[in-house]
Amino acid sequence: IPVGFLYFSSANADVSGMEWRWPWVFIVISIALSMPAYPFISIIEGTGRVTEAYLVRLAHYGLGALLAWSLMAGGEGLYAPAMAPLSVAVIVRIWLYFRYRKLTYLSRQVSSAFSWRENIWPLQRRVAITWLSSYIFLYSPTLVVFYYLDAGLAGQLGLSIVIANVIGSLCTSSLTARVPRITHLVVQGDICDSNKMFISEFRKAITLIILSYGIAILAIIIAGDSVFVGRILQLFDLVLLFSTFLVFHSISMIAIYFRARGREVLAITSIGAAVFSFLISCLVASEYGISGVLVSFLSVYGVVCGVGIFVVWRSNYGALAMQR
Repeated sequence: IPVGFLYFSSANADVSGMEWRWPWVFIVISIALSMPAYPFISIIEGTGRVTEAYLVRLAHYGLGALLAWSLMAGGEGLYAPAMAPLSVAVIVRIWLYFRYRKLTYLSRQVSSAFSWRENIWPLQRRVAITWLSSYIFLYSPTLVVFYYLDAGLAGQLGLSIVIANVIGSLCTSSLTARVPRITHLVVQGDICDSNKMFISEFRKAITLIILSYGIAILAIIIAGDSVFVGRILQLFDLVLLFSTFLVFHSISMIAIYFRARGREVLAITSIGAAVFSFLISCLVASEYGISGVLVSFLSVYGVVCGVGIFVVWRSNYGALAMQR
C-alpha cells in the first residue's frame, strides 16, 4: 500500500481530481484475502476433481464480473478491480466450508517430516523466478506508460494487453491440456513420442496465435472509428503489441516443454529479459511514447530469450536425439 501511494502520487498522470486512495487500499486488501484460496483450488483440481474446481472458478469469475459491472454502472469504477479477487476469497471460502472443511483443518497441521527448504524450495525458487518475469512482462508496460505519459494511454495499453493475452492463452490451451500426457510419456521414457507431441502442439498453437491476431487486426480495421476501437491502441502499436505477445507465448510454451521434464532452464533468461526491458522502457517512454515501450520489450525479449532458447533447445533436444 505505501509503494502504491508513492507511485500514484509521483506519476506524471494527473490523478489529483479523483479519490484513488481508498480504492487502492481496498484492491490491495482484496488481493491479499484471495491469495490463500488458490492453493486449495489447485489441490482439489490435482486430486482429479477438475470439473468441480472449474465450476468454482466459473462461480467466482461470474460473481466478480457482476459486481464489477454494477460498480461501474453506479459510478464507482475505481473499486471494480477489487471485485474479482474479493469474489475468489468469498466463493472459495464458502465452498471449502461446506465441502472440504477437514482439508482446511489438515492444511494447518504440518508433519515433522516435512521440510519446506528441502521439499519445496528447490523447485519453487526456479518456478517463482519464471512467474515473476511473466508478471513484469504483463504489468510493467502499463505502469511505465501511466507513470511517464498519461492515464488514458495506460488504459488503452492495459485493455489491449488483456486482449492480446487472452487470445494467446486460448490458442495455447491445447498444448496446456496435453502437458499431463507429455509428462507421462517422459516418465515412461518415451522421449521421442513426447517430443513429437510437443512439436505438433507447438506448431498448432503458433499458427492459431498468428491467425487470431490477424483476424483481430482485420476486425479492428473494419470497425473503423467505433467506441471500442477508441479504447484500445492505435493499429501500429497494436501490431507491435501482438508481435511482442507472440514472442512471449512462444517462450512460455518452450518453458512448458522443459518443465514437463522437471527443469526450469529459462528462469534466469526470462527474468533478465523482463528486467532489462523494463529499464529500457523507462528510459525511452517520455521521448518515444507507447511505441518505444513496446519496441523495448519486443526487441529485448526477441534477442535475449531467442538466443537463450536456441542454445538451450539445441543442446537439450540435440542430446536427446543422440540418445535415441
